[in-house]
This record gives sequence, C-alpha cells and structure tokens, in this order.
Amino acid sequence: MVHVFACSGRFASWEALQAYLAPAYTDDGDAVPSPFFMETGLTQYEPACIESALLAVPAPLAELLDGVSYAGSWLTQASADADAQGVLADTAVCVFAPNRLAHPQRSTLHYVGSYRYDAAG
Repeated sequence: MVHVFACSGRFASWEALQAYLAPAYTDDGDAVPSPFFMETGLTQYEPACIESALLAVPAPLAELLDGVSYAGSWLTQASADADAQGVLADTAVCVFAPNRLAHPQRSTLHYVGSYRYDAAG
C-alpha cells in the first residue's frame, strides 16, 4: 500500500520538507518523531520507503510524481483522484510499506488516498 499526500506553497525548500518528514535525533541518538510522524501515526519507519517531490510551481500529480516507485501500478488512479479533487501541487509525499500510517487523514498535507501497488513490476 502507498499513501499519497500533496500540497502547494507550504515548503520553501527541500530542507524544510525534510524537516517536516524526517525524525530528529537527540545528542544521545534517540529519535524524536517528526511532525509528519505525529500527524499520521507513522510506525515501522523505513526512510528508503518514503519518496517526496518538490517543484518550483504547482503541477498535476502525474507530473509531480513522474518516476516514483512502482508508478505503473498505482499512479494513474492516484492522478485521476487528485484531478477529481482539483489538486495541483508543488509538493508530494508517497509513503510505501513497510511504513504504516495509523491515521493518514490527520495529516496537515492534503491526503489524496491509498493505493495498492505491484512491487514485482
């Protein structure tokens, strides 16, 4: 399952987006949950399975996520949903398994939806 989020005008830089998504760490090396973790109830964190995109200007989801993992099995549906919702975004976040989200709809980002994908191709 991949969960897809989008927004526009929220993040001024890649660093700002990553500060929202990724945990921080104390001097002792303990993880401090990021705002995204807290909003969505993210568990089983695997950073390599979270993909994000940031463009200079808002675009349709299909353009924003061009080249994202396993796109052939889910991006058409997500793009159709985003288009139906009137979503043009300059930022998108895709959260793939094994990451788990307890309540993705609580994110302050627009939650486009969740989609099954085929990891085999």
